[in-house]
Amino acid sequence: MSSGATQTRMFIVMALDSGITYEALDTAPDEPLLIEVVGFTPTDLAKISQRFDIDIEDLQDLLDLDERPRLQIEDKFTMMVLRVPVNLELSDREYSTQPLGVFTNGRDIVVLQHDLMPLKRGRLWRRVRLATTAAETIYRIWEALIASFEYSLDLIEATINRTEDVIMSEIYPYHLKRFFQLSRDAVFMEAALKANMKVLRRLKRVTMVGRMVLDVDRLDDLEVDLQQQMELIAIYRELIDNAMNAYDSIVSHNLNKVMKTLTSISLLFSVPTLIASLYGMNVGLPLQNEPAAFAIVLLVSLLITVPILVVLRQKNLI
Repeated sequence: MSSGATQTRMFIVMALDSGITYEALDTAPDEPLLIEVVGFTPTDLAKISQRFDIDIEDLQDLLDLDERPRLQIEDKFTMMVLRVPVNLELSDREYSTQPLGVFTNGRDIVVLQHDLMPLKRGRLWRRVRLATTAAETIYRIWEALIASFEYSLDLIEATINRTEDVIMSEIYPYHLKRFFQLSRDAVFMEAALKANMKVLRRLKRVTMVGRMVLDVDRLDDLEVDLQQQMELIAIYRELIDNAMNAYDSIVSHNLNKVMKTLTSISLLFSVPTLIASLYGMNVGLPLQNEPAAFAIVLLVSLLITVPILVVLRQKNLI
């Protein structure tokens, strides 16, 4: 599966202390840097590996859209892989989440994304670029990740509400395809949140990343926010299940009504059909020599059929 074509391509090289941006990694001076790459290529990874002495194999792991969240601490660098939501409004996507990689040696920090994570307010990600230390950048990345899940869950809630209205008003709602996609999104996002939580809790246990000492209290706050998103996605999954059960019940109820109506109509027409069949036989029949036989037979059929129609209407079967 793929998350769809990358909409943005960026390679930002910025000094952490001053916020000065440089045109290319090769021209950047030897000072603490923030490297942010969106829509990265193998060539970008090779440059980063050479500049910061990061194993190229670890960087290339991010090329796999199925890469799972983890925290990997090496002698020269620390690698943190998280999963973030994709834009749920894209109709041609196959993935619900995608990997985001964070690499740091305690001084510099590299952030790799396949595409920009969806955020309701773009300033949340701009705050990441305003951080002046690698540790502060990590905190703000987690804050942006939580905000991205919150925004995506709001989209899921809005779609649930719209689809529930459609389910209640249509026998064959064509919006169900979108609802099935939503159900799958909820499953994958819940799995991503759980995996991200494991990474965050391990980060709390480690506390020391390279030459950085992380603030446990701040990590606790991030854990609380992430836990809230996990609880929300569990609620939304239950709402989706309830809506699907309601749809099944409505379809079964409507099908029963249709079958009752068809059966009643068949019963209604069975009496005239029986009389017409009898008088279509090539044998001697009553009234066969009567000039008004057709009208009499028709009248008898109506006298029998009309009471049946009245009874069926009273029972709301027609």
